[in-house]
Amino acid sequence: MKSRRFAPLLLALSIPLLASACGGGGSSSLSKSAGAKVFTDHGCAQCHTLSAVKATGQVGPNLDLLKPDAPTVEHQVRVGGNGMPSFASQLSNKQIQDVAVFVAAASKAAGKIQAFKPDKTTLADCAHKTGFGCYRQAFGNLVFADRGPTKALNTLATDSTTVPAVRADCHQIVHSIGHAALAYYHDNAGEALAHGQMTCNSGYYHGVIELSISGKPRSQIVPIVRKLCANPSVTKNTFLLYQCVHGLGHGLMIYSGDDLPYSLKICDKLTTNFNQVSCTGGVFMQNLDTGMISSRYVKPHNPIYPCTIVSKKHKYYCYLQVTERILQVVGYDWTKVAAWCRKSEKGWAAICFQSMGRDASGSTNYHPAQTLAVCAHAGTMAGECIYGAARDYGNNYAGGKEAAAFCKAANPRYQGRCYEGIGTILGALNTYEKERRAACAAVTPKRYERDCLRGAAVI
Repeated sequence: MKSRRFAPLLLALSIPLLASACGGGGSSSLSKSAGAKVFTDHGCAQCHTLSAVKATGQVGPNLDLLKPDAPTVEHQVRVGGNGMPSFASQLSNKQIQDVAVFVAAASKAAGKIQAFKPDKTTLADCAHKTGFGCYRQAFGNLVFADRGPTKALNTLATDSTTVPAVRADCHQIVHSIGHAALAYYHDNAGEALAHGQMTCNSGYYHGVIELSISGKPRSQIVPIVRKLCANPSVTKNTFLLYQCVHGLGHGLMIYSGDDLPYSLKICDKLTTNFNQVSCTGGVFMQNLDTGMISSRYVKPHNPIYPCTIVSKKHKYYCYLQVTERILQVVGYDWTKVAAWCRKSEKGWAAICFQSMGRDASGSTNYHPAQTLAVCAHAGTMAGECIYGAARDYGNNYAGGKEAAAFCKAANPRYQGRCYEGIGTILGALNTYEKERRAACAAVTPKRYERDCLRGAAVI
């Protein structure tokens, strides 16, 4: 299976806030409070960096950087998620409140997060060094060397499977790439988010977000996130705008400790319908991603959940992502994926099969014949699967050429629907009707041009 690197247009583990079972911690004259004792006595200090107690753990997030507020810490400790069990049965209410207040105050006292500063460190320099700092710096430097984060993220995706030291610290390395991208784009979080990928389970988005909104109380988040993707350098390009707002959805889940209802609520407060819907896509991808299988908003025996319980306006994007979760549950058996899609709520099966098509394209590395073979498992819904795959081909390559080759290989009875799928992407990539017509005409046979234009919202 391939690691998804692009968010579906219109279409190291992410560690919990406080990890468990990591061993004992240290103490500091700066923190003799009851909350500090809970923090050190329950193993948090070896999993997290928190300077107030001289904790230097690398397993979980650096709390000095994350700067969570007390309600966020308390929620995470009580509920758990992302591999972290609930501590509600292990700690008293007072202990939970004490540790939440302590972490919030201690991380805030650590001071402002320092911006990434490039130097001359290269990946080759790190081959014979110990510790995590070298690779974090070297990958961040690639952002400046390559004028953006793409090469750094792609290299990390490869090295995380071949270099043990990189694999062991992958999530934190990609945080550093996010920090570097924010510095490279002169603190324009929208531009940085727009160029993100899900490498190492969304650590890039985490890195950008922790320098942008971490530590801000929830009462201040709405005006902040409304501005993140409002920069003209992002809004003038629909594709970049989508990637930015989608990345924001990932970031809201990370900021809130995977609080799905809260994250969707914030998405709903963005200023346009396009931004709202695109944001929810990032929220659901973060929740349903197969690397996040311990989220409290997934169920082991019902992979369609939480699509069945979210509001009607959020169901579209949930079902459009849901087969990522189904695949993990059924062991990547496409026949079983199709069976689960048929169990969708009334009216939503077609969207589930579109999700299947999107995952089919990625899992086959965009090989048309293999993608079509997967969609054959959809039976009477094969057209919806092909439609979803065509959209993903167009999104992955940011154009219609490769998607058109896929449609040409499809059974003629599905080709119109396939070219309509291409049109949805070309419509997003091109703002004006003239541009959309030209883009469809460039890749679509005359007999299917109206299908493409329909997808592009021209007719």
